[in-house]
Amino acid sequence: MNGTDFIAELEFLTTEQGGRNGYAKSGYRPHIEFENYSEYLTSGQQTYIGQEKAEPGDKVKAEIAILSTEYFTKRLYENMKFKFCEGGRTIGFGKIIEIINTDLECELDIDRKTINLNLYPIDILKRLESDYGNNSGEAKRKIQDLIISNKEFRSYRIVRALIYVGNKDIVHLQKMIELTLTDWRDLLMNAEYEYPDKRVRNFDNEFGNEKI
Repeated sequence: MNGTDFIAELEFLTTEQGGRNGYAKSGYRPHIEFENYSEYLTSGQQTYIGQEKAEPGDKVKAEIAILSTEYFTKRLYENMKFKFCEGGRTIGFGKIIEIINTDLECELDIDRKTINLNLYPIDILKRLESDYGNNSGEAKRKIQDLIISNKEFRSYRIVRALIYVGNKDIVHLQKMIELTLTDWRDLLMNAEYEYPDKRVRNFDNEFGNEKI
């Protein structure tokens, strides 16, 4: 880990609430799960500000350094909440109060729902699960990276079209993502039109109601 990524307010659960049995020393490194990004579990080193340890039930401020920062580029923002865990056990909750690593900072004045695939309509999430099965997590990460990369791709229509032409195959989905990066209009032609120019689907509509 290299330097501080953000500063956070942390609240440790008491032992009775399921938290730790003893104190955590500054430098403690639990897992972190950010709200609405459950597929991006990472490790976050906590350096406490003004104290050397945190007891169960304590509220502290800390500098946080996370692993795999590339997965969180342009996704974090002030007041974003997270939980920190030991294995499958949640031992506390946190809130970002200042972002130090500006590469991680969400664009200003953006609707955060548009950059988080987990907050897209339920028909999209269900179709991802049903089409990609055990690969649905990987498919979601690939599409998530796409919508983060450019505001042109933050469209329910484009995401539905991409899932459709991915044809339930993770390798083909990647090829369609590359096509989208080249020209998203070619993606829509593949998804919504039959050769040469007859439009038969409209992915502004939910899955199940896309046929014209």
